[in-house]
Amino acid sequence: MDNIRYKEAFLLIDEENSGFITINDLHFLIRALGYTPTNNDLEKIDIEFINNQNIDYLWFIDIMSKLSCTKYSYEQIENAFFTFDHDRYGLIHIETFKTAMMNMGEPLSENEMCEMMKDLPVDEDG
Repeated sequence: MDNIRYKEAFLLIDEENSGFITINDLHFLIRALGYTPTNNDLEKIDIEFINNQNIDYLWFIDIMSKLSCTKYSYEQIENAFFTFDHDRYGLIHIETFKTAMMNMGEPLSENEMCEMMKDLPVDEDG
């Protein structure tokens, strides 16, 4: 799913359809895609591009796959989880999760939900 968003974002920035973006465009895209890199994170990426001013899509995808900065803070993730774990047991019932995911924000289709669910750790209690 992220690769589709990445491709759309890359194509929007590559207005001339050259197949390349600049390092400044890359910094912008990383932030526009919801990541919160530190200056140190960006400097590590920049080192790869000292002698190259252009980044193609495959290089962009490689960078995004290695990005170590997070999209959300630990506290934001924890608060989101506890929205569904009212008793604070560290567990969310699968049906509660499924219902919420299919109805919050941009609704997921049954197929999208099934695809996401196949990777979730579900115990015998659901």
